[in-house]
Amino acid sequence: MINFLPQLYENELFYSVIARYRRMCGMVSKRALINDLFGRYVVVSSSYFPQYIDSCVACLPPTSNITTREIIKKHTLYPFYTSFLSPEKTELIYETMAGGGDESKLNIEQQIGLGGSKVRKCNFLRYCPLCYKEDIEVLGESYWRVNHQISGVLYCSKHKVLLKESSVLSTGSGIEFICADEQVCNESVLEDNYSDNVKQLNIHYINNVERLLKGNYPRRKLEFFIKYYIDRLRKKGLASKNGSLYMKDVQERFLLYYPKQYLELMQSGVNPESPSNWLRLFVRNNNKNRSPLRHLLFLQFLGINLDDLFHNREVIGKKSVSVQHNPSFDIHQRREKWLQLIADNPGANRSELKEKGKGLYTWIYKYDRDWYDKVTPKSATGRERAGTIDWDKRDEECLRLAKDAVEIILHRKGKPMRVTSSSIRKTLGFGSWFHNEKLVRTQHYLEQVKEGINEFRIRKIKWAIEERIKQDKELTVYKVQLHAGFGGSNKEIKELIMKVLEKYI
Repeated sequence: MINFLPQLYENELFYSVIARYRRMCGMVSKRALINDLFGRYVVVSSSYFPQYIDSCVACLPPTSNITTREIIKKHTLYPFYTSFLSPEKTELIYETMAGGGDESKLNIEQQIGLGGSKVRKCNFLRYCPLCYKEDIEVLGESYWRVNHQISGVLYCSKHKVLLKESSVLSTGSGIEFICADEQVCNESVLEDNYSDNVKQLNIHYINNVERLLKGNYPRRKLEFFIKYYIDRLRKKGLASKNGSLYMKDVQERFLLYYPKQYLELMQSGVNPESPSNWLRLFVRNNNKNRSPLRHLLFLQFLGINLDDLFHNREVIGKKSVSVQHNPSFDIHQRREKWLQLIADNPGANRSELKEKGKGLYTWIYKYDRDWYDKVTPKSATGRERAGTIDWDKRDEECLRLAKDAVEIILHRKGKPMRVTSSSIRKTLGFGSWFHNEKLVRTQHYLEQVKEGINEFRIRKIKWAIEERIKQDKELTVYKVQLHAGFGGSNKEIKELIMKVLEKYI
């Protein structure tokens, strides 16, 4: 048991409290310090997310009113980094910080999602030089503040000056408990070369950070946030009625709102050409943690108040929208128009009539096929018999058409079609004569352009992945396999999908 603990200042990191205790006691040995505070030796590897807090509180004098909950919620980064996590995960992290954890389990930063995040935490403790100066004058000492250690916080919210990075490591096995004193801090203010726009955007962000630190907002599952974002995007005209995002418009508006320099400073640059940039993947249903920094960037872009977000109870997200198409003509009117088309074009065959009455032909052929076959002439009358075929000329023409067909096949909408001599012939609408050996150059081209099975599979997999990204759908091997239309449990296909997916995730 220890005899005292220094007064906990408002917004002070618990790490800072321990550092001040060490200085007051004049303790040199880190091991002795840990044994003193926790009643045993434990590994302390993070100043942001300390563990074994219950053990520390148990070592305090009986008269102490300090609780585990107070330390975790007011003197660590816990409230910020759990703001957008589920109640279950938030509780698990709290219990790990309070009671410590089995070393076989993930460490606390991995549980929060910092391990694999592109948004990195601050590796060194930071401070405001004017806060430091003010503390020395008023308190006779300074301390490390919680809000200054949050990723993306560039300024002090009180003095509006740039934060400075100290030489004190925030995490790692070699962590020491060092006070915010003249050896690692000073009063000189950094020159601010950022634009006023960047500064104002960051001040807004910092205000939201501090609301999360103090707000005690209810925790929600990721699904809730995704649905809420879709609802707000729908109101802004950036999503359809059923919740499909107009991603190109979202990106354009987002990049107009945030300068490129600011997004780089916030570790959140967006490459609009990349189908897997973080913004495209942000409003999607998957189980991956999103950095709270990016949540706040997205909320700020949408103009959403944190109180409105966390206290909202009804969200819709994606929904089914049924559309009824009422035909502008009934069947009798369409038949009259088709008969009139035939009368106006005597001698025209079906292909010519189809070209002249495109929209009308499509409807009649699809919904009134029997009637169409009865009344529509099959060939034009009175045509002269064709003369001798010029195979060289036909070969040249067929080669040109074959190249056009390949382009059509490769760029067609919907599920990809394999490039083969048969698919090229069918695309052109030609008969078996297209494979005549007299069309020498054409046949040679068909052989050259023929798509191998693996080559086609990769193209099909890429199409499925990009379609799922556009539709904000989950990217897993199984889901991509189904989307691409590969049935069964072919291991070769699954391995191929995994290789292609690596480039998108």
